[in-house]
Amino acid sequence: MKFFKKQLFLDFEQPTWELNPVLFIMHQILDCRPDIILLAKACFPKAKDESKSVIGRDGMTLEQIIRCAIFKQCNRMNYEQLSLATNDSKLGRAFMKMENKPRFSAQALQENISKISTEVLDQIHQAIALYAIELGVDDGKKVRPDSTVIKANIHYPTNAALLGDCVRVACRLLRQSKDLLAIVRFRCYAKASKKTVFKIVNTKGNNAKQKRIPLFRKLLRHTKCCENQVIEAIAILGSCALDDKVREKQRKKLLQKLQDLLPRMQQIQNVTYRREILNEQVPVADKLFSIFEDHADCISKGSREAEFGHKVNLTVGDSHFVFDCILERGNPADTGYYPKTIDNLKNNLGIVPESIASDGGYASKANRDYALSKNIKNVVFNKVKGALQNVASSKKMETLLKKWRSGVEAMISNFKRGLNAGICTWKGWEAFEKFVMWNVITFNLRIIARSVLQQLA
Repeated sequence: MKFFKKQLFLDFEQPTWELNPVLFIMHQILDCRPDIILLAKACFPKAKDESKSVIGRDGMTLEQIIRCAIFKQCNRMNYEQLSLATNDSKLGRAFMKMENKPRFSAQALQENISKISTEVLDQIHQAIALYAIELGVDDGKKVRPDSTVIKANIHYPTNAALLGDCVRVACRLLRQSKDLLAIVRFRCYAKASKKTVFKIVNTKGNNAKQKRIPLFRKLLRHTKCCENQVIEAIAILGSCALDDKVREKQRKKLLQKLQDLLPRMQQIQNVTYRREILNEQVPVADKLFSIFEDHADCISKGSREAEFGHKVNLTVGDSHFVFDCILERGNPADTGYYPKTIDNLKNNLGIVPESIASDGGYASKANRDYALSKNIKNVVFNKVKGALQNVASSKKMETLLKKWRSGVEAMISNFKRGLNAGICTWKGWEAFEKFVMWNVITFNLRIIARSVLQQLA
């Protein structure tokens, strides 16, 4: 019986890499290139090298943090699932270097992974791209930029729903403030505002817009009352200090949440009054699309339905490797990404492509001339208008590049669906940037791993 238990333990401890050969190659890549992991050292000044603990006596090492983040994105996990994998997954523990370590909690994993800055992630991405060029995975001679939208994790923003969110969240925070300090006055408008929002949504038929005006006025009154209560609560919470450390921490936390909520409530009330009562066309720059993810932008591409998140410009090579990723606020036109893409390839990776193919959104005479000035031989846009003409060595080359460019659509679909990268579930603008970069890094490692497996086959 003892022999059986020992043999069972040994069998369990040995990972079966044949079940996931791509993960094994990624594991070998990270083993061969410890310099990539050491790039994160700047985010953990107390760690002398990758073998030292980062937090606490039994904390995570730099290598474990990087590997845990990659494993999480590769397997489309949340932090709870990742925490479970650090304990009961043979492949997971082997890949994350957890063989002699206990299970880490979801909080510890999130705390460590979130400390890696966007700048460091960009450096890691560039190091992996240079390694891919060194291995011959892709030489960057042909590139195809394209933009896509990664959504924020919010509901569709309507004026009524946003006001309802303001009242609901304000009432929740005010209730917590009153429980902490009895002197905070509080009257709940959540139920009344919810009924009003329901009536607004279900008001249809002729003159529906006129019928909604008194309902919006009522909802705005409820929101204004909540705003006044929030202002009073901020004054009370900010003018006192509690002796109990736990309660004092709760006071500071509630005060910060109320201070963050107040300007968002005021902005949404202002926009709703101008749009619904005054019937004014409100500029997009004045709007707020969520009180939870206030960084979200309205992205409108052509006649397609508006999406709420951020536009990401990806530059992809012949092997589907992502050489460059540009993420900016607002809704910039695709034409503005074109020169930035060419400059980033040259400055970050030393690449000057021979051919660049893109869709009609990037097409302009200025972009074509800029590409030619950088010694790019074939400059092809999928659609051209007016006097603008593509530049290619032959008509056949132009046709081939146009057909080849269309493959980037499938690559972006694979990127967003295969890694659950279509909707960012991380909170805040900085977290959004990190979410995108971690997915790009993981996707590129998979491309390298699959290329190596094809060469070995």
